Parts: sequence; structure tokens; C-alpha cells
Amino acid sequence: MFLECHKDQAISIAKYLRRSKNYQLYFDKNEVYEGDEEFDIIVPGGATSTLKYVEKHGKLKFGEINFTRDNLITYDKIKMLEIVERIGVPIPRSYTKIDDLDFFPVFYKSLREDGYNERGIVYTKEELDKLRSSKTVFFQEYIQTKGTYAVGFIANNGVVLTSFSQEEKISYPYHGGSGVVLSTIDDQRLIDYTKRIAKEINYSGWGLAEYKYCDIRKDYVFMEVNAKFWASIEFAFLNNPDILDLLFGLKVKPQNINTVIYVDRMLASNLREIIRSIPYLFTAKILKTQKLLTVIKKRFFSKK
Repeated sequence: MFLECHKDQAISIAKYLRRSKNYQLYFDKNEVYEGDEEFDIIVPGGATSTLKYVEKHGKLKFGEINFTRDNLITYDKIKMLEIVERIGVPIPRSYTKIDDLDFFPVFYKSLREDGYNERGIVYTKEELDKLRSSKTVFFQEYIQTKGTYAVGFIANNGVVLTSFSQEEKISYPYHGGSGVVLSTIDDQRLIDYTKRIAKEINYSGWGLAEYKYCDIRKDYVFMEVNAKFWASIEFAFLNNPDILDLLFGLKVKPQNINTVIYVDRMLASNLREIIRSIPYLFTAKILKTQKLLTVIKKRFFSKK
């Protein structure tokens, strides 16, 4: 049973599981399953369903991989920044009080991962004052380099078993979200940082560690760990099928795809990001999760 089955990652995983006769798939858009039928495996598609399931049952298990309650510390983003800074991995300057800010632009994001993330960039004091009453966000220096970097991984008791590193060249929304154009990247620093973080919090299960590259520090800066299946997980499957094997016992050959473009996310983007994405249509492998007609209707015909 897939929970939050409308999520891109749930759609991607289901596409691969359909190839196996070992699985009979069912789908539920809700964050918890409230039916009477029992299932051998529950697959939480998003952050909220993952959190609620693990809080209730203590862990998830796919194959020999356990996703444990220890991972839920990542949902507290301030606590995670404190931990990561303590082990020597660079973090952005971060603040919980608006009055402590004396610079612009400022990036704001949700204090906790709860399935709906507030995030954005503010450039003026007037824009910042509109967030003064919010009790759900905190503030960081805005790392003004393009793109983000991430390591998708599977770990057991703090030891990373396998991983896949990617550069998110274009995102939807543009200031951070799901990847529109992604490429593989080979930088041992990203893997080393991720291994150190996983070891420190005794991580077991699957997740995505995200970073920005800072031109001032000349180094990667930790942003967050998403303790869930990530939206662009199909890109990892294409290049590191060990992830599929460890979780679901599916054995497929690596396709070694350097760059992908998610055309449904491209169409949902603003005009500037669509224009930036167009050249990749001719050089990258085209992927999609949502039906293109549905995306076009939402993008161009839905009432605002």
C-alpha cells in the first residue's frame, strides 16, 4: 500500500514495482491508512506519512533495511543544524529571531519537516516584517550560487551502505524544491559529509542529504536531511540500482544516465525557468511523474 501516492517519489517507485510479479500494488492519497485490509508492506510516499507511520509503529522495514525512530531527529531542522555544526560540517548562518538579522537577502524555511514546507527569499525589511508573526519558520543566509547538491543514501546503524550524488541545476520552485534538471556529480566531499552526519545520528534507512556550494567558504554547506523517499529518486534508480535491490529486491542494470529533465516540473515552472530548461530537452533523458495534460491544465488553465 502506497500512502501519499500522488507524490512523485511514490509514482516512481510504483513504476518499478509494477515490473515484478512479487508485488500487488494499492494506492491511498491519505497520510495514514484507515482501511480494514492488512498489507505486507506500507510505503509512505512523503514526509508526513513517513513521520506518522514511524511515530506510531517505531520503524519501517523494506527487505533487510530498517527505517528507525532515530531518523526523526532530522524533522527538527534547528536541532540538525546544531548537530551538523558540532561535527565540523559547514552550515549557513541561521537565526530564529528576526531582530538578529542585519543582512539581505534572507532565506526562510520551516522549522520542522511536516509535508508542507514554507520557504522563500526576502530582499527587504518590509518583506521580512511580514514574517514577524510566523512561529513556524527560521532564517538563514541566502547562499547565492545556482543549483543545489544532494546525496541519496541507504544506511544501517549509522553506516552508509550505498549512495548516489546529484546536482540539481534547475528546481521547481526555483529557490528550492523538486529537481527539474539534474546531473550526476562525483565529489567525495559530499559523500564524506553525508557519512559523518549519518554516523553521528545513527541513521538507519533511506534519505536525501542536501547541500549548497558556497563561493565564499569554497565548500559545500549543509541544508537539511530529508528522512523519506525523495522526489527525484528515479534518477538514483537509473544510476545506482543497488538502492532498488536493497529495498525491494529488484535487480536491474544501471543505465548510467548523466542528466535528466523532468518535463512535468518544467511545465509547472515560471517562464524564466522554462526557458532555462529548454536546451536540456535535446541533451538529457526525459522523465516525468505526473501526466503532462494534467500539469498543463493546472499551469495554464486553473483559476488562480
